[in-house]
Amino acid sequence: MSQLWFRIEDVLPLAEHALACPTHRLTAGQIAAGELNGPALSLTHDGESAHIRSNGIPVWYTRDGDEQIASSVSWRRTTTASSERERPQHRYLPLGSSTAAERRLIDVLRGARDLARNWLAIDTGVWPGAALDATHLQSFDYRGDIAPPDARWRPVMVSSRQVRNQSYPALVADDCSTDAGGLICRFDRSTARRIAEDLTGPWRMGSMPGEFPLLRFDGDIAALLEERDTGGGDVVLDLDERCHPDRDGYYGIGAHRWFWTADTWTLMPRRTRMRLHLTALTARLRTRTATHLPPRQEPAAVTEPPPF
Repeated sequence: MSQLWFRIEDVLPLAEHALACPTHRLTAGQIAAGELNGPALSLTHDGESAHIRSNGIPVWYTRDGDEQIASSVSWRRTTTASSERERPQHRYLPLGSSTAAERRLIDVLRGARDLARNWLAIDTGVWPGAALDATHLQSFDYRGDIAPPDARWRPVMVSSRQVRNQSYPALVADDCSTDAGGLICRFDRSTARRIAEDLTGPWRMGSMPGEFPLLRFDGDIAALLEERDTGGGDVVLDLDERCHPDRDGYYGIGAHRWFWTADTWTLMPRRTRMRLHLTALTARLRTRTATHLPPRQEPAAVTEPPPF
């Protein structure tokens, strides 16, 4: 896995800590990259998961005495054949830039926060020992690859605490799960809109601000919102992320954010199950066809005859 996903809200405080510290520690990634000492982030990854730390001194510790880190939000294979991890790799992410013309990594992180782009994708597919600058980071307002490209999907009735344990039909990735062990789900448009309707209504008057999320549609885009009490009697809505429809028109509502589990007590309507099966089969055939297609041949260039 050459691309790792993090939340901006987890990474940006570590970057600000590194910038605010008067001194900085030497890391394995910095030694491998041969970079000068300065404010930076340290990335350690083993293929499926990764952690980011600040190199600032004094070290930032949590209340439990552990070092403050940002963990990647990734999927994990549930098959035993893929349980082996790669050898840990150490990367160095300097927060400044070598020239005035280059973007600083800290500016990328701050800009993502200001633009409400809550997902950060880090491309680690570089030469071993190379430092990662701003060109290897991208911010998004949604996460596109919620599961591996070769994931097999099957119809399952799912439920989550974030939706008051209501059950909904979904396509679930069969051979992978989230870091926390939850299901990775995709919902068709009608189900996604039903989730949005179920999360609103008079019952919210008896809940605390932030206890349950909100889901609202803006055209074809679904926005996941979180309530926040400002402390002065007002409640504001923060954008957690946006969900865009995928190629099949399905939405990864709460993917890697809400904890989805299988509801084995609720039966899925037969017509719904057949429709989900056909969608999964179509996507599988499309992936298999794209894999076995020969490379596209470009037409030969037409050369003009030489002038006389």
